[in-house]
Formats: sequence, structure tokens, C-alpha cells
Amino acid sequence: MSLFAQKTASDTLQNIVVSASRKAQTILQSPYSSQVWTDSSIRQKSARTSPELLMNMPGIFLQKTNQGGGSLFVRGLTGNQTLLMLDGIRFNNSTFRYGPNQYLNTIDPFILERVESVMGSGAVQYGSDALTGVVHLYSQKPQFSTKPLLQVGLQKRWATSDMENSYQGKIMYGQKNWSLLVSGSSKKFGDLIRGNQLGAQIPSGYQEGSSMFKFRHQATKSFEWEIGYQQMVQNNVPVYHKIVLENFAINEMEKQKYERVYWKGTAVTQHAWAQKITGIVAYQSSLEKRRAQKNASPILRVESDQVDTRSLSIDVESQWTKHWSSNSGFEMYHDGVGSSRSDINQSSQKIIPMRGLYPDQSKYEQSSVFTLHHIRLNQFQVELGLRWHQVKATLPDTTLGLSIVQNQALVYTAGISRLIGTNSSVYLSSSSGFRSPNLDDLGSLGIVDFRYEKPAYQLKPEYSLNLELGYKFENYRFRQQVSLFRTSLSNLITRVKTTTIIQGYPVYEKRNVEESYLAGGEWSGMYKINTRSALQGQLSYVFGQNLTQNEPMRRIPPLHGSIQYLIQTGRFTSQIEHVFAFSQERLSAGDKSDNRMNPLGTAGWGVVNLQTTYARKHWQLSLQLQNLGDVDYRMHGSGINGVGRSIWGQFLISM
Repeated sequence: MSLFAQKTASDTLQNIVVSASRKAQTILQSPYSSQVWTDSSIRQKSARTSPELLMNMPGIFLQKTNQGGGSLFVRGLTGNQTLLMLDGIRFNNSTFRYGPNQYLNTIDPFILERVESVMGSGAVQYGSDALTGVVHLYSQKPQFSTKPLLQVGLQKRWATSDMENSYQGKIMYGQKNWSLLVSGSSKKFGDLIRGNQLGAQIPSGYQEGSSMFKFRHQATKSFEWEIGYQQMVQNNVPVYHKIVLENFAINEMEKQKYERVYWKGTAVTQHAWAQKITGIVAYQSSLEKRRAQKNASPILRVESDQVDTRSLSIDVESQWTKHWSSNSGFEMYHDGVGSSRSDINQSSQKIIPMRGLYPDQSKYEQSSVFTLHHIRLNQFQVELGLRWHQVKATLPDTTLGLSIVQNQALVYTAGISRLIGTNSSVYLSSSSGFRSPNLDDLGSLGIVDFRYEKPAYQLKPEYSLNLELGYKFENYRFRQQVSLFRTSLSNLITRVKTTTIIQGYPVYEKRNVEESYLAGGEWSGMYKINTRSALQGQLSYVFGQNLTQNEPMRRIPPLHGSIQYLIQTGRFTSQIEHVFAFSQERLSAGDKSDNRMNPLGTAGWGVVNLQTTYARKHWQLSLQLQNLGDVDYRMHGSGINGVGRSIWGQFLISM
């Protein structure tokens, strides 16, 4: 039987989206632009990192400041203006930076089994930061089995020029009422080789290791719980463009570490008002240690920021009538931040302690209540929801004294879709979003990217208003989504350049002074030519205009997309892929002053990749030929160029 004939179950899972409404719905029913990648899609992509895994999702663009980073642009916004979720828990914390960051790279793609994106909505569903959408990642879960089941998996990945040398092991054991999953990986990434025979980008390589543990227990017919632990550690991650362009001898993330432990319980009751109750208690920790030293300078600057997040969430699923259901609940997140900085004279070994990037011992507390209602009337699906959110930030600044900042936000979502026959639907939605100013906005002091920032305690939330029209179609052979949108952005927190210079960097102050808008569209589709071959592709475009400054918005991605042809022949499954981006010459003043960008704009590019997999019952071998044309290219806004012509391999054993 062919690969495409076998994918019936996978296709069903790809047609179901949970994140759009916090409840399982078919994509055809949902009045939002949504994409779902299941385990088979993730394995097929065989990505090196989680950011690279998601770079071809419709509406998403990838910026890479360095090889150890990768920041998603969701309809033109990134950093702390885009919300990431992991297994129903906020991944964003109170120090997520404005603009590109590296945090998504601390999630190992080896552990993921499902990814969902929701464009133009997400603030009611999940809270602050979802100005233009939410990306929800789901890690692998141990499975129950009617008979004792033991599965062991081993995989090895490698690349030419020693650009990757990775190992991962996984063990899963399942019985009728309980199951266990343990996995771990070790990876070494060498310096990235750019195209057109221009050689290695030195230094850009680093090492990392990750581990995960999960245990599930079906305690009774009506109650299930699970506990999980996950961690990722990355060492000596160079910030390539700083070393090449800013006269640094050392500029690196000495250590990036993400760690979490959580408990999740799900109870099913006979009460209509609480058919299912889901509770999650979690602890997350994010550590970032940085080292920087200029050439010919004896001073080594050492910085450390750690965020410890404790959270509690409750979701109650109700069935009020045959056609009306809802999800309601509350969420609480509490961040404690430790921040330090010191200068070490390498000649005298004298250590000078300084204020950290954030006020040490700062606290950031978020709490919110939400309600989402799902109404099905004949061919219509209606989604209505509200969220009320409040924030309290406590900043004990050593130079400015104690400051307490509080703000609130109320947002809504409303959407309606209408089925046309059994294979297509049209939808119209309107959603408001918000982003409460976090500690990076309120309390950062010092050098960030190419600027020097000062604290700003007067800031208020940013807001978005999204209007969207879309069309969806799917049958046994063809599937597509088309959406058009316009997003108004108000009260935007803007870095305003002052005339002051500190340590050679211009000083910026943050203010709620700008209004902007984003407009564009996305298309994605898949056509099964026959039972053994298929075509799929996506195309995304966004136009961003800063109304206050009468100039383009910062870092707006160009028109970009991809097209893939997949074919199965015997035990071989092959894919040829063309990934491309047009040029981007609409630059803001901030873009032109960013040394990662050419002030004349970013050139368009296109690369061709080829992948083939040979599969047996218990093992498979995959080879990827990346950038066959050896094109030298750079993703818009990035600080490092893409990989040149190279071969990447993966060998997997599963028993």
C-alpha cells in the first residue's frame, strides 16, 4: 500500500484543530486561518531546529540572528509580539525581547508530535502577546496499550563539513492504564557553511543536549493525569554578526537553558456545565548567560538572567444545549527574575559588579479569566469569546527605587463560518489582541542588539484589531485555504532614539506613541496526483505601514513561499522542494540602521532541496541534499546567511 493511501488517519488528524477554540474542531468548521502539522509531517521535514521546522508554515517567516537562534514572524510581528504555547502552557515569559530572539530554539524538534498555528486570533484563547496569532507546539505523549508494549527508538543525524552530529534515544512502555516515555539527545553543530563556495561562517557552531520524561495514568474511567519533565541546555552559542561586524572578540550565549516540570489532570463528569475539566500546574525556568569582550580590550562582560515561572490554569468544557458548548476558565502566571552583570578585568582579575539588564528580584504576575462559546446552527459555526487580563510588575531598581506597574486589558474574538456543501466553507472573523508591557519593556537597561535601552515604567498595553475573510476547501484529492486580512495596531511601544550616546551605542527610550497596520494574505494547498504522488505549497504576503512615522514597519518579511513534489516508489519516498523569497526593499529607518541588513534592501532568493527516505519495518535512512544550486542567500533581517550546498543524513531504528 502506498504512503498516501496509508495516511488516512494522519489526514484526519490534520483536519482537526484544537488551538483555535481550545476545543477540537475540523479546520473546515473553524472561522479562523489554521494550520496543523502532525507527527508524519514533522518527521518528513527532518528539521535541524524547531525554528527551521516551522519556517514553511503559511503566514510564518523565519529570521535567524545566529545559528543558535531563530525567531518566527507571524504575519509580520515577532519576539514578544507573537505568542508561543507548549502543551497548553505559555512559553513566553516576562523577559521575551522585542524583535527577534532565540528562545524557540530551546525546544528540541525531536520531541514534537504536533504543531498548530492560528492566524489573526489567539488573545482570548491564550492571553497576552498574541497580536497577530499563536503557534502551539505539542510534545510527544506515551500511549496506552491493551497489551504490554515496549518501543525503543534510536536516531543519528549528520551533515557534511561536520555541520551536525546528533544522537537521540527514546524508550516508551505502555499498558492498559499507564504509560511512560523517556528520551534524550546530544547534538553538536559545526560552523555553518554558506553558499557559492564562500566558506564557513566562523564562529557559528555550538553544542546542546536535551531530555524529556513523561508518565500518564488512567486512574479511573473519568480521570486521567500526567506528569512531565523537559530540559534543553545549549553551550557557547556565538552571536555571529556581533563578532563579524562589531569588533567583538567574544560575543556569545555562554549558556541557554530551558527547563519545565508540569502536572496535568483531566476529569470527565456527568454534569452539562462541566463535561470536562482540565487543570495544569507548571514550573518553568529559563536561564541565559552571556559573555562579551571587544578586541584589544581587557574587559570581559558577564551577564546572567534567569526567569522562574509558576503557573496554574483551569479549563472547564461545558455543553449547554445540543448546539451550544463553551470553554471557560482562568490562568495565573508568576515570574521571578534574577539578573546580574559584572565586568571582569582580564589583566588584573578585578570584578566590578553592575546592575543587570533587568532589576534583580523583579516579579511579574499575570492573571486572567476567559470564556469561549461555540454555536453550531445548521451550516453555520459561530465562535464568540472574551478575556479579561491583569498584570502587576514589581521592579526593585537599585538606581531608580521600587516601582510597581499595573495594567488591565479586555479583548474579544468573534467569527462565523458557513459550510458550502460538504467540501468547502467561507468564514469572516474579527479579533482583538493585546500585549501587556513586560519586564523587557519596563526595566531593561543596557546594550540590546544595536541600541542602549533605558527603563520605562509608564507604559500601557499594545492592542491589535484583526479583520479576516477566508475560504477553505477539501476533498479526497485537493485541500486548500485562502485568507485575506487587515490588522490595525495601536498604542505600540516604540523605541525612540535620543541624542545621547552611551558606550558607543545610541540611547533609546520606550513610549506608547505609534499606530500601524498590517495587510496581506496567505494561500496553502495540497493536491494528490494519485496514490503515490502529491503536490503541496504555500504563499504568504504581508504589507506593514507605520502610520505615525509614515514609513514601512520594521522587519516586514517579503513575499515568500514554497512548493513541494512528493512521490513514493516501492520503499523509497522522495521530495523535491523549492523555497523562495522575493526581495524586500521597503525598509524603515530602524531597518536601515540595523547592521544585520543591507540599507538598500534584502535580495530575493530561491533554493532547491531534495530528500529521499528508504524505509524498512524497523529502520529507515533519509538523505537531504540542501541548496542544490549552492545559492548564497540571507533571510530578511537575519544576522547569518543560509546553508550552502550540503548533504544531511538521518538513520532511525524503531523496535
